[in-house]
Amino acid sequence: DAMMSKISQADMESFFLYAKEINAVVANLRSAETDRLVCVFTVNDLSGVKLVGGDASFRKALSASSQKANELYPSLSGPTLLLNLPRLLGVLAKLFTPLFPAEVRKKLKFVQGPLSDVDGLSELFADGPKREKFMNELDEHIYSEA
Repeated sequence: DAMMSKISQADMESFFLYAKEINAVVANLRSAETDRLVCVFTVNDLSGVKLVGGDASFRKALSASSQKANELYPSLSGPTLLLNLPRLLGVLAKLFTPLFPAEVRKKLKFVQGPLSDVDGLSELFADGPKREKFMNELDEHIYSEA
């Protein structure tokens, strides 16, 4: 809520789309440099996001930017990890995920735990103390069949 009191929903949505554009440019450059296709995956940590009450602007900006990004950057449309969902959403995800088509289940994963012991993103920088553990967790969840 505090962050969204300082920025408009439209500006947050634009920021998310800008980040997707940067990811697309970097992926294309790295693909060209290495002669290997570089893929992008999205990780959203939903710790502290309220489903009921609070300001819905962040959720709306994230949802709207995701829909626009899928149209603008179809090659960047997955996989997506949604980390640390609020309890109710986590329960619903466990109930309904088996009903999703297999292609959706491959691209969308709901995971509890990663980032839960990280105090700041600087801990995940290239020389950060928690980077290796976090990257291993991401790798495990992105490429798991569940």
